[in-house]
This record gives sequence, structure tokens and C-alpha cells, in this order.
Amino acid sequence: MEIRSNKTQLSSDGTDLLIKGYVNKTGALSELLGTTQKFREKIEPGAFSRAIQNRSRDIELLAEHDTSKLLASTKNNSLELREDTEGLYIEAKITPTTYGRDYYEMVKSGLISSMSFGFRSLRDSWQKVEGIAIRTVHSLELYEVSIVKSPAYAQSSISARNIDLVEDVKIPEKISEYPVKKEESNNMTEMKMEQRTNENKQFEQFLRGEIEARALVTTADGGALIPENISGTIVTKMEEVSPAFARVRKIESIAGSLKVAKENDGITGGFFGEGESIIEEALAFEEVKLTQKRLGSAISISNQLANDAGVDIIAYSQNLLSRRIAKTAEHAIFIGDGEKEFTGILKEPNIAHVDVVGAVGMDNLVELYTSIHPDFIANAAFYMNRTFFNQLAKMKDQNGHYFLQNAVVNGAINYTLLGSPVFVTEALPVTTPVIFGNITEGYTLLVKKQMSIQKIVDSVNALRGSQLLVLDAYMDGVTTNPQALAKLVVL
Repeated sequence: MEIRSNKTQLSSDGTDLLIKGYVNKTGALSELLGTTQKFREKIEPGAFSRAIQNRSRDIELLAEHDTSKLLASTKNNSLELREDTEGLYIEAKITPTTYGRDYYEMVKSGLISSMSFGFRSLRDSWQKVEGIAIRTVHSLELYEVSIVKSPAYAQSSISARNIDLVEDVKIPEKISEYPVKKEESNNMTEMKMEQRTNENKQFEQFLRGEIEARALVTTADGGALIPENISGTIVTKMEEVSPAFARVRKIESIAGSLKVAKENDGITGGFFGEGESIIEEALAFEEVKLTQKRLGSAISISNQLANDAGVDIIAYSQNLLSRRIAKTAEHAIFIGDGEKEFTGILKEPNIAHVDVVGAVGMDNLVELYTSIHPDFIANAAFYMNRTFFNQLAKMKDQNGHYFLQNAVVNGAINYTLLGSPVFVTEALPVTTPVIFGNITEGYTLLVKKQMSIQKIVDSVNALRGSQLLVLDAYMDGVTTNPQALAKLVVL
């Protein structure tokens, strides 16, 4: 775990032990970090939102990073975290323990003005500006946030509790160097996002037609490999477009196929006498094989747009390709045929199902909710086709209250039903309009790191004054835990 501390503006309303404030400002550079190797750091906008949405555990508000001093938690909704345009924001109702009241009073009186958060970096990138290493954290796992009196003391107390604390971040030996104009050197927080690594610059030149694909790392068929950081951004943007794609468990692979254990409800424990054989079948997991299915998308870009120096052609291409490929992937996650596409959830014969003849009522949705194993309810969600969602939006209880509610889920405003988020998808058919479950636990996606893009300028595009960009990605997906998923079937 890495710890980052900041002076912050915590405030309280003077009642109900409520506090609120910012833990970290995204996009802003930190002070110098590190002990032996110095660097500065910033958290990419959106990284906290994704960490909150994709979390696999409850996030806690602690005093001094001490797990015995729990102040609030997402477990009982006493802690609310969200990322807005400023950064990671919290609102917490402090549990009225002795130490809870003490820390609340110190916040209220202004004695405490620091907060820390503990995290693990999942994906980052480095660059150098004026000889200083700059780290950008693109993806992270958020463990906890803490109110601290002395950040330095909190760091020491963590080490004393034998927590695996990362104090020295390893800085890569080779980092691209960026010159900074003299007038910018004293304002590092204003670094332009248009700065590119050499790899990115070459890729941009390729998109603009300034260099050939052979000047880049290429595939066997002559397509240009997308730089890894751009490839990662495309995957991230796919997650923004498709909640289902964002929530599935992802495994990265360079090449080849991958065998993944599939949970089997028939595998149980038991008691055995001395010398009695424990049958091997009870210890064996069923395996499913993930290969690499080719997933593609294409966009047409006019030569005028490609040659416009004022347009970030990389960002433009990323946005369009990500949006199109995300919808294709989402379709395959739900109803893929398992041959040319992923094996969709609806192809899995062992998931629970609720069959309905005629109109779907609230009782059917409650039955669907209780169809999955209780262990997986906490992070489950409803996925509905648009037609059914429009019908559900009009349904009311006996008191005239709508069943569909608005609520803040993992820091974002979502529709909820029975306390679980509701997401609309175009992929589900009218005969199976709803899937409910914990898709993180239930579905696994193999994502090949390398993506490639080809630029096609044939006679048709030449006459149009445009070029066709074709993206190749290799992925595969399959249901790995049927107990975590259920479907509604309209007969």
C-alpha cells in the first residue's frame, strides 16, 4: 500500500457528527515524494471514480490509518465517496465512539487539517520535466482514507504495524524527457496534456499520414501496434461507455489461450475418517478455456481533420473507436455465440432463471433478485434492455411511489432497484430483457494487451478525401461463476 497525505479543508455542520472535504485534487502535482528517489505525482481524472465503482471490498474512514479506530465505512453507507471535477470528495457520518467524537471535535475546531488515502497503483506512466520524474497514476485500488494529525507520524505508525507499506516507488531508468519553457518552469501543475511520449508522437504522425506504419512497431500484416498507454486508455474509455464491460473481471494476456477455473456448486467440503480417501473429484475445478477472438471497429477520418494541427487526433480516434468497440464487446458479453464471439451470459445453461408468462411484475423482479447466491448480492446490478427499462420507470407501489429510484452508487448518480444499480443496455433481447447479478464474480474477460490499427486509403477513400482507421483487438469472455448471475425470461 502507498500512502499520500494532503492538507485539506475539512468542515463539519456542527450536528450529527457529519464531516466533508476533499482527500485529493486530481490532475494536480504533489509535492516531492520518495526517500532515495524523488518524484512528483498526480492522479488522473477518473481514476478515483473507477476505483470506487470497481472496488472489491468496503472502503473505510479511519483515524491515523489505524484499523482499530474505524470512523465510517461504505459498508453501512456512513461514508460516501465520489470524484467530481475537483477530486476525491468524501462525506462521512462519524460513528459516535469515544475516539470518533474526539476526532470529530478536532476537525470541527480546526486542529486537524490533513487527510491521507491508502492505495495500490494498478497502472501508471512516467515522464521527466526539467529533470524531475513525474508519475501519473491512471488506475488504482483504493484501500482506505484517514483523518491524520501528523502525516509523517501516521506513516511511521503504519510501518510499526507490519503493514506492507511502499515507501520507495521504483522509478523507471528510461523516461522520456520534456523541455519546459522558461515561463512555465515555476508552474509545473500547468503542464499541457498535449505533451506526448516519443511513442505517442510517432503514432500521431502515423495517423496524420506523416510517417508509414513501418516506422512504428508493426504486426505481421503491416498494421501499426497501438502504444501500450494508448491501448490502456482505449480499454478505460470502453469501461466508461459500457458498465458491463467495466465490471467484468479482466485478465491480461500477451499471446495464446488461457484456462480459467469455473466454480462448481457441487464441489463441497466434508468430514472423513482416518485413512478414508477424499475423492479427487471433490478437489477438482471445472476449467473453461479462453482463446483470443478478434474484435474490431472502424472510423473514417477526413484528411482535413487529420491534418488539422489544432485537433488532438489521438484523443479523437480513441473516443470514437472506444465507443464503437465497447458496444460490440457488451453485446458479446450478454449474447455472444461462443464461436466467433465471446460466450455470452445467456449461453450459460447453469445460471438461475425466472420464467414469466405475460406482463412482468415487481414480484418477478424480487424473485430474480433472490435467485443469486446471497454472497454476491453486495456488488450486484440489474442490466435491462431499453424497452423494459421504460416500462419499469412507470411502475409504482400502492402508495404511488416509483419502484425505480435515483441514488448515489459508488460516488455516481444511478438508477437503483431494490438497492442495486440499474444499467440500460441495447444488447439484451425482449425475450430475456433483464440480467441481475454480480458480473465481476460471474464473468471473466481475457484482454490481449496489444491492439493494432491499420490505416486504409483506397480509391474510394481517396476520392472522398478521407482515410479509414481499422482497430483490431483480441479478447474472449465466458461465464465462470453461474451462481452469481440470474436472468428473467419472458415466455
